[in-house]
Amino acid sequence: MKIKALNIALISALTLTATPTFAENNPDFSSPYMNAKNTPLTHLPDNGNKAKVNEETAAFWNLGKLSDKRASYDDPTTIKIADGIWTFGSRSIVNMSAIEAPKGLIIYDTGDNMHDAEEFYTMLRKETDKPIAAIVYSHEHYTLGARYIVEQEASRGNNNITVIGHPNTNASIAKNGGVSSIHPETSGITMARSIEQFNAYLPTKGDNAAFKNTVMPDQSGFVPVNLSPTHDGQTINVAGLDMVFYIDGIGTDTPNQLMVYVPSKKTVLNNVVWGWFPNIYSARGGRYRNPNEWMGALNKIKDLNPEILLSTHSTSLMGNEKINARLKSYHDGLAFVLDQTLKNIALGQGPDELRYSVKLPKYLKESPILVQNYGEISVMPPRIYTALFGQYDRNAAHLNKLHPKDEATRMVTAMGGEDKTYKLAKQAFDNGDYLWSAQVSDYLVQNNPSKKNKELKADALEQMGYRATSTNSRSFYLAQAAELRGQVNIIKNIPAAPTAIVQNINDYVNYYRIRINPERSGNTQATIKFDFGGEHVYGLEISRAVVNYLDNAEIGKARSDVTVQMKPEVWAEIYNNTASFDGLLQVGKVKVTQGDKEKASQLMGLFDPIYDWKNDKGLQDLLKMLNPSEK
Repeated sequence: MKIKALNIALISALTLTATPTFAENNPDFSSPYMNAKNTPLTHLPDNGNKAKVNEETAAFWNLGKLSDKRASYDDPTTIKIADGIWTFGSRSIVNMSAIEAPKGLIIYDTGDNMHDAEEFYTMLRKETDKPIAAIVYSHEHYTLGARYIVEQEASRGNNNITVIGHPNTNASIAKNGGVSSIHPETSGITMARSIEQFNAYLPTKGDNAAFKNTVMPDQSGFVPVNLSPTHDGQTINVAGLDMVFYIDGIGTDTPNQLMVYVPSKKTVLNNVVWGWFPNIYSARGGRYRNPNEWMGALNKIKDLNPEILLSTHSTSLMGNEKINARLKSYHDGLAFVLDQTLKNIALGQGPDELRYSVKLPKYLKESPILVQNYGEISVMPPRIYTALFGQYDRNAAHLNKLHPKDEATRMVTAMGGEDKTYKLAKQAFDNGDYLWSAQVSDYLVQNNPSKKNKELKADALEQMGYRATSTNSRSFYLAQAAELRGQVNIIKNIPAAPTAIVQNINDYVNYYRIRINPERSGNTQATIKFDFGGEHVYGLEISRAVVNYLDNAEIGKARSDVTVQMKPEVWAEIYNNTASFDGLLQVGKVKVTQGDKEKASQLMGLFDPIYDWKNDKGLQDLLKMLNPSEK
């Protein structure tokens, strides 16, 4: 009775209380890719590779190198922040910073690859001849130039460099090459998407050229961490300089962040403040980047009250007032997108509606640190939504969907057939509705990938690329336009580095389990033991359509049907499908030490290959990109 009375009282209160005033519902469907025929376009100068871009991009590009309105360097740049403190900018997306300590130099980050490191090291050596005592990794992404630096120092007689990183850095590099993935079995796909995102398929000159935020495939040179802080806020004396290391509460693009505070210099080194709007969602994929965690990291910097801010992705700052102003802008940009996304979700919007309803107010949009020339905000609210609710937008018609090819065939039919659908897509293109043209022409290509249909879709994507302020979006649009025209072959899944397989052989036996073919495996119940020598013995237990990985202890207790013996390097060939199990068995690189060869061949034949080196042109082109030693 009390509950009933309470409900009546609540209903009465709700009925009698004056209702609030709701904002007018005036949906804004505007997009830079729609009604865009007359969008002013221009070409960047020679240092921007003559790329065709919108006026906003050109205005940013033409700012002076050290303009207050520019928050990233975008060119080889040396900045001496204070005595013994430097930042080195690049055409890539990453900076390297250096601090002079009593016993040598301490550098923060080494670039995406050996090429980045060579550029940084050359600039560093023009400023100081002192030896490098320590390398500090902000996170696993910018560890891959370290070997170049270590080798250069060794040639100068310096063989004692401390490499400092988050406690998880070595494991992250070993498992997935530093490309964070909840399921490391898909790390090769994330890496392939990364290459597409960072301009690898764009030309070096002309309308479609890359000009900013470019990471080109090059030799990787990871040097393992040999010193990690054990707890957040730990002080470690590095080369005679006390440094405070923070490993908790610094959630940005990976969970393995290492932020540093140098009390004697009132300096923070970080990967928290980027030179553009924080990329809450990266189109290449990866973990959810919780804006609350990012804002918490900003507050952590603010609480340290630094006088110098050295950032992996943005221009360095000196002066507490300037630093706090930048921190506030960055915080407020994140807070606005998060809070307005949550508000509009509360009002019933789904992910695709959120793309249009969450737009920065003018004062935030004009903040140099919130420029959208890396990622664009329109793709970020949907990621927040899917982190909360997954892909279902609460429209029951969307809970189950047709297969994309089936939908395309039905849509082309519904639009009156292929000719009429083409005319519709072409009319949209002529009107400057490039996004709609791309979507309609995509139905055409899915239904019939003719040269004519692919060319129209390519034309639409190309025009979207020219109008995109985000270089990430631009790269995806222009790369896929080029692929539709047969100019490039985009790789879909990058094979694992053989060295990673050899060094983490147990993981790559485990990852192999997903390749089981459930039709061929049928009622099979069998266990394969893999003997790589010493303690490196593991197993795959085939239980009909599912395969279970058995570690060293588990396989030791299990009954195996066959035991196959090989070197880890041979397993790398099998894993990457560069050689067949049967072929390796025939030449003696694989030996069956228990059971018979026919049984081993039959069981291994239940697993599907992933990499089609014979027919996949993307894989073939990858080999041409890489240094022979990396193949």
